[in-house]
Amino acid sequence: MRALLISAALLVALPQPVAAQRAPLPADATVFIRVVGSVHVEVDDLGMKESVDLERIEIGTGSGFVFSPSGYVLTNHHVVNDAEPYLDRKGTAKLTFTLHTERIEVCFRPESVTARQFSSPCSAASVAASDPALDLAVLFIGGSDLPYVALGDSDGLSAGAPADALGYPFGRDVEVGKVATARDLVPDVTTTSGTVSAVRAGDSGERRYLQVTNTLNPGNSGGPLVDRDGYAIGVISMKLADAAGIGFAIPVNVVKDFLESRALDQLVPARRLRLGGFQTIAGKGVGLRLPEGFGDTSPFRSRVESDPRGSEIVLRLDRAASPWSAPRLEQELKETHTFEPVRTTARAVRLPARSGVPRMLAGSAASAQSDAGPDLRMDYAILDVGAERIVARYVGPADWMAFNESVLRESLVSLQAQPLVEGGPPSAETMEWTSPAPTDGQRFVSLPAHWVVEPGSPSRCPGLPEPAAIVSASPPQDFTVVLRAAVWPAGTVVPAAAAAACSANRGALGDTSYMSRDTWLGVSYVTYGVFSQAATGRTIQLEAVSPAAKSAYARSLFAVWVRQAGR
Repeated sequence: MRALLISAALLVALPQPVAAQRAPLPADATVFIRVVGSVHVEVDDLGMKESVDLERIEIGTGSGFVFSPSGYVLTNHHVVNDAEPYLDRKGTAKLTFTLHTERIEVCFRPESVTARQFSSPCSAASVAASDPALDLAVLFIGGSDLPYVALGDSDGLSAGAPADALGYPFGRDVEVGKVATARDLVPDVTTTSGTVSAVRAGDSGERRYLQVTNTLNPGNSGGPLVDRDGYAIGVISMKLADAAGIGFAIPVNVVKDFLESRALDQLVPARRLRLGGFQTIAGKGVGLRLPEGFGDTSPFRSRVESDPRGSEIVLRLDRAASPWSAPRLEQELKETHTFEPVRTTARAVRLPARSGVPRMLAGSAASAQSDAGPDLRMDYAILDVGAERIVARYVGPADWMAFNESVLRESLVSLQAQPLVEGGPPSAETMEWTSPAPTDGQRFVSLPAHWVVEPGSPSRCPGLPEPAAIVSASPPQDFTVVLRAAVWPAGTVVPAAAAAACSANRGALGDTSYMSRDTWLGVSYVTYGVFSQAATGRTIQLEAVSPAAKSAYARSLFAVWVRQAGR
């Protein structure tokens, strides 16, 4: 069974890396926004009227964050757009203020300026898109490979989720130890910790605001609300004036809708997945809700595999007959190369299992790759199906996984499965035999009729060349019993030497036969094999593999198969 899964692994690849990399810290891409313009003041003092005009002054500051490596910034509409005229009083005078924006500047914190060797901390920005109803705006400053805050997924958030709010409350007024002027000082970013205390719905029931406990003040508007992994889950928008610890952020999935409506979603390095309906995967005894465009491409009955060319994220699912508990298999999944080519470490996330399915364990893990590739994340679910275990996981770049977190988790917890090992295989002496369609122009071996044929290969023994053809088959009611065969052209393989290369233990059929034992996920397997020379001079390798508990059946099956192949 180990060879079967290794064969399957050879058909897949890790998701391809994306070129841009997110900021090491969200603060590196959280920006200070200055709004410069003019102020017109109408003064009415007991009927005496006059006006005052002020030009090229700082009329407001706020926060924002780079969300695209090509220089696009998210903030609030109210931070960068002209406000309605407002009234104030000073003694007996009534003052009406009208502000007009002339210039918007986006400024990076001092550490980012030094690290990126920017010629100036501030850059002029233009408004690429704005929506007063949503209170969202996108600014453009230009550039390439800028540090950015990657977008997460707000649909899976619930009360109690930890969150950090970043921004520039009160602008330069917080720099009390320095002499602040309008042109030469960019304050350092302020970070406050808190939690999502509630998710507030809009009139139509949609998630409209995240209520948070973070300390927010004027100037925080437009800054990112991030989870503990540094992904933006919201855009800070406002707070209740007369209440402490009650602030609000626009959910990041509302931001995604806004970007899509303005055709700006292509600016984001990750792509959005949407969950489709429930799909039953024919012949494999499993079903789940898959993201739109996902399907199974694996030729193996005990494996499901999405096409890695269709998305940076891939789905992989393996079925195994194993006595191990779900926590033990979880450890094997994360800490070894049994299922995935990289090892991972657990994240502080435990996914809720589907209601009514107590035998499912779901979670998340991450792996830091080298400088040449992105960090990887894996969300997984392990389902007990009697004596069988289903190990399902989505694997991809961490940015893509975080961007689509709620979709992937909903898919995993929808997983359902039926056992594939039911009863026992038919008697070896009475079964019918047939020859599969030729793969190299000749029929080289007979197989039991009605068995499931897959592209499996016998043991890859040291020193043997690649075979000309391979075939594998197992009974419909038991995928743990497998017959495998390979063939080589005449003169390329010496049977006795090949058997010795496969195992030091000779089988019951003499020096051209062998047997071996292996353990896979807590189950001991026995392999019976033989190399024989056909009348055409070709060498054929035959193997029967089964759990040790079924070795008597496998041995009798193997003996009948050898006789059939020799006819």
